[in-house]
Amino acid sequence: MSNERSPKQYTGVRAIKPPDLTLAKIAPPAGFKPTVKGQLYLDFVGLSAYMWSGTTWILLGTGASGSINTISGDTGGAQGPVANNFNLLGTANQITVTGTAATQTFHIPTTFIAPGSIRSITTVTSGTGFIATTGNIVASTGNITSTLGSVGAATTVTAGTTVTATLGDITATNGNFVSTAVGKGIVLNSAQASGVASGPVVVNGRSGRATFTSVSIAAAADLTLTITNSAITASTTEVMLSMSGATTGSALSIKSKTASAGSLAIVVTNGTGATTTTADIQIDFLILNA
Repeated sequence: MSNERSPKQYTGVRAIKPPDLTLAKIAPPAGFKPTVKGQLYLDFVGLSAYMWSGTTWILLGTGASGSINTISGDTGGAQGPVANNFNLLGTANQITVTGTAATQTFHIPTTFIAPGSIRSITTVTSGTGFIATTGNIVASTGNITSTLGSVGAATTVTAGTTVTATLGDITATNGNFVSTAVGKGIVLNSAQASGVASGPVVVNGRSGRATFTSVSIAAAADLTLTITNSAITASTTEVMLSMSGATTGSALSIKSKTASAGSLAIVVTNGTGATTTTADIQIDFLILNA
């Protein structure tokens, strides 16, 4: 071990107090265990000071500035300890601090209340939902995406581009879905299918088009066209219909529609004295409720 002793420590009788001081170019080696408690040790190369407790070396300070004397935050300047103690205090419903085993742990509570705005330069992900009770959830250039839950706001949700609900709902409890720009509206990904008029045409989804072929409706006659659709759940399901396709001289109209679980029966009638129609009939539909 490369240790140096003060010249004065080799003369006279060694006093118990103050303790001896060992000068060295390294930190205290593992095997260096003085016999007297309070022994001081200075690593003048590493700039670290130690004191022997009788069982271990206690680090008193390190570096050119020594031990930490003050702590500075974002505001308020340097703060010193009170009774050798620093308090790390959180705020209820924002961030709390728990100290155990020489460790201070910062916690974000289950219900987090921000006094101001919460901003993210990339993505904010929620396992359940984001709720704006009185303010707005604003996406200036990106998306507000709900993968499994709902996007709910008491006032306004404003997005610079898109609000997307992958598996959940976008619900306006007391308001409307409003399109303010000309030429903008609700765009539906509607399915289409075709089949003979004598059998049902399967078109699932809340909107779509069913094309019926092999049609023949004489004057003053009726024909029932059936759409099979899993979104129609009961007789109370409201379905909005639009019909096109007819032979010139015929006078087709929808006489009635009857919903049942998984199905919609549409009775199409031809006018008295009209020409028999044999053209394909297209039924466009929009399911308004469950």
